[in-house]
Amino acid sequence: MRALIVAGAALLAIPAGSGEARTPAVVHQVTPKAFSYVPANLTGPAPLVVLLHGAGGDARNFLRQFERDADERGLILLSVQSAGRTWAQRKPTDEEKDVADIKAAIVALSSRSQVADGRTSVMGFSDGASYALSIGLAYPELFRAIVAFSPGYAFGPAELDTTQRIFIAHSRRDPVLPAANVRAMVKAFEEAGYVPEVNWFNGGHEIDPQLKKLAFDFALAP
Repeated sequence: MRALIVAGAALLAIPAGSGEARTPAVVHQVTPKAFSYVPANLTGPAPLVVLLHGAGGDARNFLRQFERDADERGLILLSVQSAGRTWAQRKPTDEEKDVADIKAAIVALSSRSQVADGRTSVMGFSDGASYALSIGLAYPELFRAIVAFSPGYAFGPAELDTTQRIFIAHSRRDPVLPAANVRAMVKAFEEAGYVPEVNWFNGGHEIDPQLKKLAFDFALAP
């Protein structure tokens, strides 16, 4: 597949109690670059969604936008901070700092919380959406699904897993990353053999609330 380039974020997770009252969910810094959110009502292995913020964003603040979704759906969140102001704009490799930080955060969280096997997805916004696509495509064995809110580019690896599930939400009127970028990207995905779910909305460069709900449905589907 040709590289798809369309221009344009306490150390222990809360353990699930048996019969006793549980401590309310709080945010934990699991590595110097990552924060987790584990709902207090979890009683067993749960799906994990890795969150990637937009350019100039903050992992902790980005996490706050999804905590209610985690409570309602019974899933674990892990928000990772980019190594620079934004995510690396090249093909992800094991030597890349952003890749290493994301993998280290998943390992650290998994050692302290019960993450369901094979139920990890990656979800991002703007530059974080672009990197979610790139790292998700590069590591399909790690991410079962990719959710991209308003992406601008993606890099495709040499070897593809076209069974991987991809969800894209983008505004027809996005003033930052034009819709034409995504149309070209989707065409490239389809030509490579992927079947992305693409959802358009009328708005700005943002995460549409209704499509956010659909995105979680998509990420958590069996």
